Amino acid sequence: MKQILKTIIKDFHLRPLPLFKPRRLDVPLDLGKIITLIGPRRAGKTWYLFQLMASLEKAGIKRSQILYLNFEDERLDFEAGYDQILDAYLELYPDRAPEDLYIFFDEIQEIPEWEKYVRRLYDTITRKIFLTGSNAKLLSTEIAGSLRGRSLFFEIMPLSFPEFLAFRNIDSKDIYSTKNRAAIQGNFNEYLTWGGYPELVDMETRFKADVLQEYFNVMLFRDLMDRYGLRDVSILKYLIKGLIGSFTKEFSVNKLYNDLKSRGIKIGKDSIYQLIDHIFSIYMVTCVEKYDPAIVKREMSNKKIYLYDNGIASAIRYTFSEDWGKLLENLVFTVLRPQCRGTGFLFKERV
Repeated sequence: MKQILKTIIKDFHLRPLPLFKPRRLDVPLDLGKIITLIGPRRAGKTWYLFQLMASLEKAGIKRSQILYLNFEDERLDFEAGYDQILDAYLELYPDRAPEDLYIFFDEIQEIPEWEKYVRRLYDTITRKIFLTGSNAKLLSTEIAGSLRGRSLFFEIMPLSFPEFLAFRNIDSKDIYSTKNRAAIQGNFNEYLTWGGYPELVDMETRFKADVLQEYFNVMLFRDLMDRYGLRDVSILKYLIKGLIGSFTKEFSVNKLYNDLKSRGIKIGKDSIYQLIDHIFSIYMVTCVEKYDPAIVKREMSNKKIYLYDNGIASAIRYTFSEDWGKLLENLVFTVLRPQCRGTGFLFKERV
């Protein structure tokens, strides 16, 4: 395994960084905290890591000071423990001071008990550690536990509309030029329907639904079924499609329970609540409580479903011409969410 690690590390050091388009996110490089980037799959977390690495190289950091591993690489097997990662690096670069090392671990949730290993690296080796992950609940729980006080997390979501325009070399601030204003309007209609996943920006429209469906399948099978050891895909699909089909509307667990019961499907309400919590954790859908000064009333009220990206609706063919109002409302949610997250203002989101 150590030889494979050496090959992965060395190959990364010898090839140029892939071309990327900068994202509008300001992440500190020398804060002395474990920087954790979380967000949906395919939202651009890996590419943002490359953006950070490019900034380091521009500041004079050598590529050999950067250790990058993607834990979705099928070649990786850590039955012998995680220490072989650092061992492989130091055997390649015996003269390199470990405390000068920048560590980038991609999709960290793919390995068990990762937080203990990362904490040990932070406490004993280097404080220049950057992580990405695609499971909000899993990462937030582990960060709040083993990594409390050591980590700072940032979210990378699908492209905002200004970022979408920037990816297409359109000036979002120029609203006076007739030509540019028309380009903004035309692109807005496309963005409203298909969302802001970076891979879709330059893709032909006829392929977008299929690609979004693949995203949906990866979230379903890998992030939900494999991660949580779930077996009944039919119930899970029913719940997910029910939630997505209800976006911008109130939903009720009682109604879902009764619908399943009427179909002859036996499942308890507690199990439905647990499955919905799992679904919320993977950045596909979320919910917002109805505001009320009384906490009990907020908790007992029906929640409203929203999507993290409008393209998810298109992924399961829920986008129709009569849904423009719903798509606009959901888009407003995605704009307001980062501004209000954690403040208690306007809504309290359940994650």
